[in-house]
Amino acid sequence: MELQPHWLELLEALAEKEARGVTVRFPSRRGDWPITLVAASTFLNGAIGVLHALFVRVPDPERLGVVLPFGLHHWSKLLTLLTGILLLDLSYHLHRRLRVAWWLGFAISVVAALAHLGRLHHASLALAPAATAGLLLVLRRRFTVRSEPRSMGLGLAFVAASLVGAVIYGALGFWLLDRRDFGIEFHWPEACRRSLRQYSLLGNPDLVPHTRHARWFLDSLDVMGFGAALVAVSSLFRPLAYRLRTLPHERSQAARILAVHGRSSIDHFKLAADKSFFFGSGGACFVAYRAAWGFAIGLGDPVGPPEAIESTLRSFTARCADNGWRVAFHQVGPDYRETYRQLGYHVLKVGEEAIVDLQTFVIRTANSSNFRRIRKRASSMGLQVSRHEPPLQPKLMQELEAISNEWLSLPGRRERGFTLGRFDHAEVAMTPVFVARNGDGVALAFVNLIPCWPAGDATIDLMRHRVETPNGTMDFLFLETMTALAAQHRRFSLGLAPLSGVGDRPGAPIEERAMHQLYERLNRFFSYQGLRSYKGKFEPLWEERFLVYQGGATGLVNAGIALGRVTEG
Repeated sequence: MELQPHWLELLEALAEKEARGVTVRFPSRRGDWPITLVAASTFLNGAIGVLHALFVRVPDPERLGVVLPFGLHHWSKLLTLLTGILLLDLSYHLHRRLRVAWWLGFAISVVAALAHLGRLHHASLALAPAATAGLLLVLRRRFTVRSEPRSMGLGLAFVAASLVGAVIYGALGFWLLDRRDFGIEFHWPEACRRSLRQYSLLGNPDLVPHTRHARWFLDSLDVMGFGAALVAVSSLFRPLAYRLRTLPHERSQAARILAVHGRSSIDHFKLAADKSFFFGSGGACFVAYRAAWGFAIGLGDPVGPPEAIESTLRSFTARCADNGWRVAFHQVGPDYRETYRQLGYHVLKVGEEAIVDLQTFVIRTANSSNFRRIRKRASSMGLQVSRHEPPLQPKLMQELEAISNEWLSLPGRRERGFTLGRFDHAEVAMTPVFVARNGDGVALAFVNLIPCWPAGDATIDLMRHRVETPNGTMDFLFLETMTALAAQHRRFSLGLAPLSGVGDRPGAPIEERAMHQLYERLNRFFSYQGLRSYKGKFEPLWEERFLVYQGGATGLVNAGIALGRVTEG
């Protein structure tokens, strides 16, 4: 698909805006220079330790003198190598402000300094790790991240990097040896082969050390292997260290708050099992969220008294920064846009929610020529719609499950989460359903009602039909459902029309205009316009919905990936 010039101009303008530094004001950003300085210093110290072990030979005994026994020098150099390996790994985690990395980095820097002091003729090398330890001590309050929310893929990358590093160390070490060390000249191919043998558990039993340096080098290979294994294991299991845990009383507390302060058609999904909760000060306001891809994705706005919303957002943002996450909120309403902006978030319109005024629908829309034809066609086919109250009977549940399974067999249909429910037998059985049946009494389609806020509003979750369903069946099902609900409810939500109304108004920001161009081009694949047109036939009011996020253009991309993961996961 070729991009037109105006589409390219939008992307270039967006990139230029990011390059000018128009980004989020992010409490304790990862990229502030003192943190970068500490991480770089730690990396250099680690590199110096490893390179020193490679390039500096163990002195002959007569050069050591009686003051420094050979054993002390021997082990201090091995210790320098091990601390160097660990400092290289810790430099990355220090850059991410991990609290545990601060403790380890400080302790290892002190040990590295002592290891250098153990070799008096190279004691000056102790200044660098000592300076790093001093920097860590001064900046200790900046290291606040309590968890390591990395992906398993990144953990495996660290495993591979540590093993490759060990092999490279061995190959360079063999290549730098003198002939006198083993009586062999190690050219580069032979050095690589020897290193691979050493770390593939075959070993090099034919090598006999002739010098103290050669003996030390064989020991250093074991230390390097141990250090690489330590880094590999810690990197592999670190992604599993963080687990989202929601206690039963937290969900009950969230439900009580929602019953009083709920104001959105998606609020019901905030109580789903895939959500965790953050409660503001006093516990009167909460955020429902999931974590993925370095983001905490909140569903809709926080729920609670209006006066507690801003403080809860501030606390949640700070907590996520301490966990190393950026933050995004999906499908927020227009009420708190300025509050998000004041807290440094970007606000991007992502669609419009279709809200049907039920009285207007019953009086005018349902009597339009379009819906008269729908009703007439349904009557000719013998279609009828019936309402069933929970708990639903087993026979009815079997029919609904069969319909759902057929619907899931259609191309592009699958269970999703986060902003939608799934066909969970126990949950669906406890919701009211409207079922459309043909003249033979066969169930063809259904929708199920879920709790909705504010009071007087109604919405559905699942809307599914059989593969062989007559045209107009779903229209008739919605017509009868909304007509029946009008007796007790004021409004009915048809849900979000993604990308609807995005970037098509004068003065829309660059990001929205870019999304509008995407909307126009992706419509052939996803039929976004068709979804809006379908919902438009019910003559709804369109209410704007937004994505708010941290991190500028790169944050938008990563928030999109995270949202995809929590939705599809």
